[in-house]
Amino acid sequence: MPTAIDPSGAIDEGSQRRIVRYCLDHGAVAIGHFGIASEFHKICDADRRRLTEVIVDEVAGRVPVFIGVTAPGVITAVGYARLAEEQGADLIMAALPYVNVPDADGAVAYYRALSEATPLPIIVQDTPASSSVLTAELLTEMCNTIDGVQHVKGEGKGFLTKTARLLELGSNDMSVIGGAGGQHLIHMLRLGVTSFMTGTEALDLHGGAVHAYLDGDPDRAADIYFEKILPYLGFYLDHSEELLKLMLHRRGIIDHPDVIAPRAQPPMSDVEREQFEWVLNRIGY
Repeated sequence: MPTAIDPSGAIDEGSQRRIVRYCLDHGAVAIGHFGIASEFHKICDADRRRLTEVIVDEVAGRVPVFIGVTAPGVITAVGYARLAEEQGADLIMAALPYVNVPDADGAVAYYRALSEATPLPIIVQDTPASSSVLTAELLTEMCNTIDGVQHVKGEGKGFLTKTARLLELGSNDMSVIGGAGGQHLIHMLRLGVTSFMTGTEALDLHGGAVHAYLDGDPDRAADIYFEKILPYLGFYLDHSEELLKLMLHRRGIIDHPDVIAPRAQPPMSDVEREQFEWVLNRIGY
């Protein structure tokens, strides 16, 4: 999920709770926070604690809650993992440190430390920055040798090929979760992936495509993907930090579309915004 803020930059708890309810109302089978879309790297520890409290409270046990614990160092990540367990999370998610990405041995040590710090299952988030380190073979090895490693979120470079290899290696103890904003959602379904962590901005569309495919209607799933999802992704993937919140704001789910300062890139140009609005109107958003 994104992190809802008001114009002053303070956490907007009312909007954050509405995001949770919106996700649950549209069929989310788990609720997570402090992934990349949350702008986690710009959130102070006090706000992290409060946001987790708000999310766990709003979910109220209806679905599992997973909390991201990615940090530049092992000690900080372990601290976040223990805090997540203390606050009632059901799983944790961790990408490799985003500053000075470790090598394969460092990656194994990082995830082993998390596994030893908490009994919570771990989702390994494979990002573009870490994709060359987290090979399919290394991910499978970690799943087989580190108790907590049970899931991998595929969104690093070449993740379609990596996903196919992961499924080929066939560890029964590891599930693959589709990511990357839904960029290749239909293709990952065709490969055999059944779980996805995408589309908070349009959860009904992403969920609709997944459920159609799993219910035995791949043509309907493809129609939703190519006619509804793919048209807006062309803009969204270039401006996801801005457009995730904009789309939720358009639908009245959050009160303000503000990005946590500093922005990662300039806002969309007026020309891009006009064309993006045309796409949203065309697909019924």
